[in-house]
Amino acid sequence: MSVLANKKICVFCGSNAGADSKTQQSLKTLAEYLVKNDDTLVYGGGRLGLMGMLYEDVSKRNGKVIGIIPEILEDHAIEPVGQTELIHVSDMSDRKKQMIELSDCFVVFPGGLGTMEEFFQTYSWFQLGIVQKPIILVNIDGYYNDLINFLKHSAETGFMPKENVDALIIGDDLPDLFSKASEFKYVKANKWRN
Repeated sequence: MSVLANKKICVFCGSNAGADSKTQQSLKTLAEYLVKNDDTLVYGGGRLGLMGMLYEDVSKRNGKVIGIIPEILEDHAIEPVGQTELIHVSDMSDRKKQMIELSDCFVVFPGGLGTMEEFFQTYSWFQLGIVQKPIILVNIDGYYNDLINFLKHSAETGFMPKENVDALIIGDDLPDLFSKASEFKYVKANKWRN
């Protein structure tokens, strides 16, 4: 099975823990995967919710982490230990820009507005060709079904290319998702078709 190894993997996930224990268990599987493959976790630098759980699971295994924290969230930042680097930035826009530039792959776990903001900026930049890296939607218990249906509807009604919907790597089996991401080839769709 192909894997991403020695890569920087950006994870977008909730700053709240959520109510689904399956999501938390899947994050533990992700932490194990990252450390086993000598990947670096790139994430928002927070210590709360799913973000904090993922950081703790990776750092306790002595994994590599880059956290990026904006001034407005300094009170919620991790205390870096081990192989952790914490980058301080001025605002949320700079945080997203650095996360996108640093990373080789994007993994979108369940989350709320912040997770959606990060996903949609990355995905819109993907549509424009600014981002040419794989985007994984971890669809635990159908969490993203409504979002996927919205994206399909957007393509069907002519507001985005179907190829960009098809380019998302969607599922809940992390090894399978990463195997598909390792074989990903970016193809820019023509957004401007009439």
